[in-house]
Amino acid sequence: MDWNQIGHNLEYIVLNKFVNQIPSWTIRRYLYLKFRMEIASDARIGIGTVIVNPSGIRIGKRSVVNENCFLDGRGGLKIGRDTSISAYTKIISASHREHGDDFQYFTSETKIGKHVWIGTGATILDGSYIRDYVVIGAGAVLKGDTKERDILVGNPAYRIKKREIKKDYHLKYIAYFR
Repeated sequence: MDWNQIGHNLEYIVLNKFVNQIPSWTIRRYLYLKFRMEIASDARIGIGTVIVNPSGIRIGKRSVVNENCFLDGRGGLKIGRDTSISAYTKIISASHREHGDDFQYFTSETKIGKHVWIGTGATILDGSYIRDYVVIGAGAVLKGDTKERDILVGNPAYRIKKREIKKDYHLKYIAYFR
């Protein structure tokens, strides 16, 4: 019997069948921290978000992960400050080798910079690096690196233009019961 695997399975069940359904962000945050997730004090994760390997996830100041997202920390997931991740977004940091005879599993850190906006239902695949000020359009699928201030859409995601903002901003989202 692989006790380590049993522990990971139990962690997954507790986090994603009970904790992520608690309507109070304060209580959910407290429990996520107990599972070794690093969350800045003024960041938040919306109700219904699925968490895999919380100890591999770091979320920066004032960042918001909205409802019903999927956060995969198996390979490491870093989210910078003042980043907005819209509902139903999936961020993945593990996969399988497509050409291996044994379907080899691997992990690859996924990084998201500061002042990023990821639209509803986007998918960010393992090993991707979303640089500062980037916008990923709703439903886009990204695998790889971006350039600072890119606006990307589509599947696979492609650049349509540069984001024009003059200064940094601070997200001020407060929701006590979502």
